[in-house]
This record gives sequence, structure tokens and C-alpha cells, in this order.
Amino acid sequence: MSPGALYRYFPSKDAIIGAIAEEQQVGAGECTAALQRPGPLLDRMVATAMDYLAASRDPESGGLMVEIHSESLRNTAVGARFCEIENTVRENFRAVLEDAKTRGEIAADLDIPIVLTMMFAIGDGLLMRLQFERDVELARIEPHLRRVVAGLLGQVSR
Repeated sequence: MSPGALYRYFPSKDAIIGAIAEEQQVGAGECTAALQRPGPLLDRMVATAMDYLAASRDPESGGLMVEIHSESLRNTAVGARFCEIENTVRENFRAVLEDAKTRGEIAADLDIPIVLTMMFAIGDGLLMRLQFERDVELARIEPHLRRVVAGLLGQVSR
């Protein structure tokens, strides 16, 4: 689509990015759906991360995700919208971790806010790295990611 045609549907660059943000929110909801499945916490967390990474490999939207992250740092309106989306995702993760604490699946003294910061940093780093290293197979990442997440949760990986 040409830039002129694009601006028939959207009045500004911010409106375009806002529409992309809405689409990202739907995608984030789909990725975090794995958190609600039954099964061990580690399996659910890794499945969620792998879904996110698989979505980032989409040739049409993967690089765009990196650009949008960058734009959200420069543009306060876009940044605010993306913060809302991330806060929703973060809250989903936090609730799952709090539930796991209550059930004794993770340590009662686990610092959930810091664990979430670390997990999100790892996810963001992998998102960007996989844009550069497109030949890396996601299946090869999964066992290593499992060990990292298990370590953050204070668990021994299977």
C-alpha cells in the first residue's frame, strides 16, 4: 500500500501506530493464553515465551515489533499505549506467579517484580536478537530458555 493510500485510512503516523498497538494487544492476549492452561508453571511459562518468539518470527511483523518498541520510547502517546498493553501482559504473568506461590509451586520469598523484569528483558532481547539471527531454529532455543526460566523461578529444570 502506498503512503498516500495509507493516509486515507489513518489521519497520522500516530493513528497507524495506534492501530498496530491494538493488533499487538490481541496478539499479546493470544500468547499469554498458554499461561492459563493446566500443567506445571514452568511448562506454561516456556510455552508462552515460545508462542511470543514464534509470533516475532513472522516475516511481515517481526521487524515491525522491534520498530514499534523503539517508537514507543520516542513518542509519549505511542509509549503510553504500549505501556498499557505491557502492563496487562505483566499483570497476567504476575497473577499466575502469585497463584503458584500460594500453591507452593514456587518459593514464598520469590521477588516477583524482579523476576518479571528479568523475564521481560530476556523476551525483549530474544525478540531483537532473532531479527538478526533468522537462521536460529526456535526449537533449539526452547531447552535453554526452559533452564533460564527454571532458574528465575528457583526450580530445577527437568
